[in-house]
Amino acid sequence: MNSITFYSLVKREVSRFSKVAIQTIFAPLISTGLYLIIFSYSFKSREVVGYGIPYISFIVPGLIMMSLIQNSFANTSSSLIGAKYNGNIVDFLLAPFSYIELTLGFMIGGIVRGMLVGSVIYLVSILFYGGEIVHPLLALLFAFLVSSIFSLLGIIAGLWAEKFDHVSIFSNFFITPLTFLSGVFYSVKGLPGIWSKVSLFNPVFYMVDATRYAFIGQSDVNPSFSLVIIGGLAVGLLLLVTYLFKIGYKVKS
Repeated sequence: MNSITFYSLVKREVSRFSKVAIQTIFAPLISTGLYLIIFSYSFKSREVVGYGIPYISFIVPGLIMMSLIQNSFANTSSSLIGAKYNGNIVDFLLAPFSYIELTLGFMIGGIVRGMLVGSVIYLVSILFYGGEIVHPLLALLFAFLVSSIFSLLGIIAGLWAEKFDHVSIFSNFFITPLTFLSGVFYSVKGLPGIWSKVSLFNPVFYMVDATRYAFIGQSDVNPSFSLVIIGGLAVGLLLLVTYLFKIGYKVKS
């Protein structure tokens, strides 16, 4: 691994979003802060059935994960489609990078942005629920794996897309619905009939549920099972993205 070129790529990806921190860091903070304000006052005395905890404590892990997902995906997808739009995407393949370096370089940029946004939102959420985390190391592990997954999905979206509108297809028709239907605002145990079973086919559900376990020590499914699914997705996507760079998917003519 060429440490100089790899560091340069990571630095480029981090600099991209840090230079516009108002848009990339503070904008998600404001939108999530509004969720916290609304739900903390609207459901102040409400407890979640089966959990016995205040509603705001229940949704904080999901809100953090939702912002982390959106921002890690946005960082890599915008970087790739921007490079394609400007005509310099081929420069990455011509530079002295290995294919795994390309994958990891873009991925780390998305991870840094996602976890930074998640950390800032967590600090703000302390004002609303106290900030307790039962398993802090697990919370960091799940945040790292999930931001890795959606950074890699962002790379896939950026490589596949031919214009900026195509990236929004991933966000609007896949990521946003899967996130809102993953149990961020409710427990799947409370869903009627078949819907509680359908939720188990949503991979984002396991990400939110595992993070909730790390925060409050309770979950709808076994966190070890969630870890296997999340870890498997991360490894599979890492191999897939590396292969796409190797064959020059939608980059080489």
